[in-house]
Amino acid sequence: MYAASQLTTIDAQSNVSPQVALIAEGGGQRGIFTAGVLDAWLDGGFDPFDLFIGTSAGSQNLTSFLARQKGYAKRLIRGLSRHKRFYRLGRGLVGGNVVDLDWYFDQTRQGMFKLDLNAATASLGHRQLLITTTNASDRKGYFLSPSSKSQWRELLKASSALPFLYKQGVKLTPWLSDSACNSDNACNSDKASNNGAANHNASDNSASDHGAASSEGIDSDFYLDGGLAAPLPVREAYRRGARKIVVIRTVSEDFQAQSAWVHKLKSWICVSGFCPKTIDYLVQHEQAYQDELAFIANPPEDVEIVQIFATENLQSKLLGSTDTDLRHDYHAGLSAGKQFLTQDPMALTQRNTYFQAQVQANAHTQTQTHIQARSQAHSQIQPLSALSA
Repeated sequence: MYAASQLTTIDAQSNVSPQVALIAEGGGQRGIFTAGVLDAWLDGGFDPFDLFIGTSAGSQNLTSFLARQKGYAKRLIRGLSRHKRFYRLGRGLVGGNVVDLDWYFDQTRQGMFKLDLNAATASLGHRQLLITTTNASDRKGYFLSPSSKSQWRELLKASSALPFLYKQGVKLTPWLSDSACNSDNACNSDKASNNGAANHNASDNSASDHGAASSEGIDSDFYLDGGLAAPLPVREAYRRGARKIVVIRTVSEDFQAQSAWVHKLKSWICVSGFCPKTIDYLVQHEQAYQDELAFIANPPEDVEIVQIFATENLQSKLLGSTDTDLRHDYHAGLSAGKQFLTQDPMALTQRNTYFQAQVQANAHTQTQTHIQARSQAHSQIQPLSALSA
């Protein structure tokens, strides 16, 4: 039975699999571009999605979108991620966390940074939100749905816990269910309980090419940034039944996630046989990203994919952005989100059951053109930046 604190989820193999998905990429403070896009959609009353998948900062953006808190993600990024308490490089030199995610998410419980998870739960309804994480032991990606407000915050924290910056990661048990373990990696009986278990699915493609990390000496209950194993989970959305997928990107359109220096660094450092996990994570992230880009470039014929990019390079960075840069990128996101709505979003989604009346009212005052995303007749995906050309 549905309750305010319980999120009803849809299994990937169900006959009622979601059809329209929204994916929000991570990127640290660059996520303020995504915040702008989603704020424009809140203004336009646009939310036709059945499935939401967020990675790292993207999961925070989707949560504030579901909470209907316009401007919240912008305030969080400009106010908290730039606070001296949050980011302090010196802490890492003395064994601490470079970023204080515990303090960061504590601020979302009250005051001007309070995150309204009751509203988010209500607006999500019977749709599904998946927050990506990477298991510290097997290095595979997991897609988890919160079933309480406390779990929601912990999942957001885990999805943003970059190795080195937040050391060990976030411990999600005892409430994470046994079924969240990989089928080929049995869990200890005391690892988890089924009370309030989060929905999950492990990514089959995340770490297989790199070999799973040994569980010896590593607590497999700990989870890290979802971008390590699932930086752009378009394939996961497709696997779960989505056939119309909108992806909000926080990099340039020509980004390929190929860094020769990462592989050179690995060859130099790992020559002795000892290879820091951080290097492996970087290589894994690149491979996972390239796999997703390959899927987007050559998708199955039964899926439409629209990517939303900024029309010019974003000025903000992962961390350490100036307030001027953040303001610029937020307004770039607002412009991109508004322009998306002028391209007839109803042609993309066919329906908007959550804000349909408002969108239809807006449509009468806008010049509409059809979005052509990806179909049999088109061999190239047209991102939003291309539509404005």
